[in-house]
Amino acid sequence: VLDFNDPFSTEVKPRILLMGLRRSGKSSIQKVVFHKMSPNETLFLESTNKICREDVSNSSFVNFQIWDFPGQIDFFDPTFDYEMIFRGTGALIFVIDSQDDYMEALARLHLTVTRAYKVNPDINFEIFIHKVDGLSDDHKIETQRDIHQRANDDLADAGLEKIHLSFYLTSIYDHSIFEAFSKVVQKLIPQLPTLENLLNIFISVS
Repeated sequence: VLDFNDPFSTEVKPRILLMGLRRSGKSSIQKVVFHKMSPNETLFLESTNKICREDVSNSSFVNFQIWDFPGQIDFFDPTFDYEMIFRGTGALIFVIDSQDDYMEALARLHLTVTRAYKVNPDINFEIFIHKVDGLSDDHKIETQRDIHQRANDDLADAGLEKIHLSFYLTSIYDHSIFEAFSKVVQKLIPQLPTLENLLNIFISVS
C-alpha cells in the first residue's frame, strides 16, 4: 500500500500519473518503456490492483516519478486522497484502448480530467490512443479524430473548453510509445536535451 507520508513523495520530481480503464495497457507501457520488457511478454502481466509508484532517473537530466493507477480507481472512495495526488502532478497520461469500445473510457477520461483540473489547473493532460498497431492507417486517423472530437465536446459541454488535451497514437510494438512518452517528459522538464537525445536515453538505459 502506498504511504502518502513517505518522505520521498515530497521530493521535487515531476510526477506523471498513468490512468485509464482496466486492460487499456498502462502497465505494459511502463514495462516496455522503462524496463526493456519485450511487448510479447506484457501479455502475461497481471492487472494492477493498487497504485504502483516508480522513480525513474536515467541520467542527471531525467528524473521523475510514474504512478500507475488501477483501472477502477474510485474518486468517491474516502480513503483515496485524489486532491493530494493531483496537487503534486505534472502530467496525467490517460490511456484509451483504441481497439475496444471507448465510450466508457471517454466518460472516465472526462471525470478524471475535470477532477484533476479543479485541484490543479497546471496539469498537462496527455491522451494515449493506444494499441493502434491493430488498426489500418485510415482507421487510426478516424479513431483519433473521433476521440479528439468527443473528448473536447464533453469538456465544452461542461464549460471547460479551456482545458487542453494532447493526443498521441501509441503502440508498444513500435517507436510510437517512446516518442509519446518523450514528449510528455519534455514538457515537464523544459531544460531537457532534444527529443532525439531523450529517446536515446530511454532506449539505452530503460
